[in-house]
Amino acid sequence: MHVEVVSASDASVRFILSGVSVAFANALRRIMIAEVPCMAIDEVVILNNTSPIFDEVLAYRLSLIPLKTDLDRFSPPEKCSCGGVGCTKCQVTFILEVEAEDRPRVVYSGDLVSSDPEVVPVSDKIPIAKLASNQKILLEAYARLGIGKRGAKWQPVSACAYKYVPRIEVNRDKCIKCGECIEACPKGVLDLDESGFPQLKDFLNCSLCKACVEACEVDAIKLNPDDTSFIFYVESTGTLPAPKIVEVAAEVLAEKCSNLIEELSGGLEG
Repeated sequence: MHVEVVSASDASVRFILSGVSVAFANALRRIMIAEVPCMAIDEVVILNNTSPIFDEVLAYRLSLIPLKTDLDRFSPPEKCSCGGVGCTKCQVTFILEVEAEDRPRVVYSGDLVSSDPEVVPVSDKIPIAKLASNQKILLEAYARLGIGKRGAKWQPVSACAYKYVPRIEVNRDKCIKCGECIEACPKGVLDLDESGFPQLKDFLNCSLCKACVEACEVDAIKLNPDDTSFIFYVESTGTLPAPKIVEVAAEVLAEKCSNLIEELSGGLEG
């Protein structure tokens, strides 16, 4: 197995994973979506709500606000020493107290006051509700760690996908160097090499549409996917840095494999 990072930032990461099967690549993708933990508002106690937003809708909107997460500081409630009752190691409290006085106003995520300055919304400009004059909202919300398979609010990625690495083969005995395949490519990923034959200059943006193959009248080009190499693109919601999501997903996958080996070994011994 080999990993080559193409680009990386807190917002997104693109890398090439090679020497693995489709099943392995898809397992990694699914874990990034459903089993990498992050913080999200899980419980809301509404004390006063005179806004036009129903209590249930208000709570749902709050739960979908991405929160910055430090996995080293917090534990899932079910694994916390407090037994899931709620403490500073597994829970963060938010207070929302907003009132529109003589004019309408919009309630934003920045109006949430966190008990932990490190766990805050990734953006202050996420709209929650619009209040008319004299309307107000007063509530407490509790954020906890969770994973995406329990609810979409705990998904740390907004995009997580992969595609095959393309492989192009040019039969130089048949190729007449007409250049029609290059003109036919909708993404412009082909050009000519030093000998005048077509080559794949930008395989990252190739969509394997095979327009180049169809344009070649002498059948000199073959374009096929490499089913052992994959181009991954992961985009974070902002709760965790994108590279951290990949790292944690790999750790979860490794742990699952270790547990499976132990279970199989125990079964054989029994």
